Amino acid sequence: MTKLEENIIIIGGLHHNTLGVIRSLGEDGIKPNNMIIVLIGKHINKKNIISKSKYTSEENIAYLDSDSEIVSWMLEHKQEMKSSCVICCSDGSAEVVIKNHKLLKDYYLIPELNMNVEQLMDKSVQNEIASKVGMNIPKNIIVSVDQPFEWNLFPCITKPIKSVEGGGKADIHIINTNDELKEVLPTISAKHIEIQQYVDKEIEYQLIGCSLNAGQSIIIPGFTTILRQPPNTNTGYLKYSPISELNYDKKVVEDFIKEIGYSGLFSVEFIRDKEGIDYFLEINMRNDGNAYCVKCAGVNLPIIWCSFLLGKDITNLKKDISKSVYFIPDFIDAKMGIESVGFIKWVYQFFAAKSHSLYSIRDMKPFLFVFKEYLSILIRRLINKGKRSIK
Repeated sequence: MTKLEENIIIIGGLHHNTLGVIRSLGEDGIKPNNMIIVLIGKHINKKNIISKSKYTSEENIAYLDSDSEIVSWMLEHKQEMKSSCVICCSDGSAEVVIKNHKLLKDYYLIPELNMNVEQLMDKSVQNEIASKVGMNIPKNIIVSVDQPFEWNLFPCITKPIKSVEGGGKADIHIINTNDELKEVLPTISAKHIEIQQYVDKEIEYQLIGCSLNAGQSIIIPGFTTILRQPPNTNTGYLKYSPISELNYDKKVVEDFIKEIGYSGLFSVEFIRDKEGIDYFLEINMRNDGNAYCVKCAGVNLPIIWCSFLLGKDITNLKKDISKSVYFIPDFIDAKMGIESVGFIKWVYQFFAAKSHSLYSIRDMKPFLFVFKEYLSILIRRLINKGKRSIK
């Protein structure tokens, strides 16, 4: 294992994505003093799932209100943080860091892109490039929500054309009729949206990986398939399997990444329909929220990324996985899972899963912190229900 003693800066929200990177690094020997965490979000309580992790040091956690403050923070700390590796765990932080590559590259080791990142965050631009390299794209149009347009293919799905704009995942809706579409449009926060053919899927999967040297070396050890999916997110109960088990030519993904000249952690999302046709959905140019399952399967992508940036030998780190693992998003999955398979089977799935969003036998405090919050809410609800019954 490559041992790193240099500083690593992890930028993201108060989210299991950020926690997953911290655990990936900490479990392989990166010390808390060598991890600088930049948490983005207004009014974050300093007692949280990140600060509770044994792999973090509270004095090494910075709190910023918004992504717009990232560059000024990095420039302010450029001397003491010089040559630190940077890992982004959110779309907003990735866009800001990559956009300001010229300002930051002399001081930090950061992800980069050979085109305008703001353009590439636009799903219509991603679709155009994906089509160019040979991927299938669901039929779609980009519209202004306050302007007239024509669309007659149902069911369909609405999405913000940039994940960081509007209501984000709250702007995602599955629509069955034109009347439904007219009702939904006024509720959407984004000014521009993509309306896309809804694909009757057989499976939904992700290729999670790391790109080095603008796509000259691309590591994709395996793929996820979603087994139980909550609304508007792909962070559900899932299986992460060896890439050899996926009947798909990953060369088109490699061609896509070379086309955009991207270096960094990434995930690419696909849907396969009932006829076996694969459709490109989007690329995420950051650490993926599900990516901790890759580390649990035996390949540590954050370590690979940082080791490469620091000029370390990564030969022994680059490998495919040999066995599947299951990932469960704990509290997010609990209600859906119990309703789907019953309490006993869900508990079995919970403890059989090798990878979790919060639960970790080696780092229990983040899970217990959230468990206490949920328990407190449940007790308050029961007390209030009892008071109403008495009245």
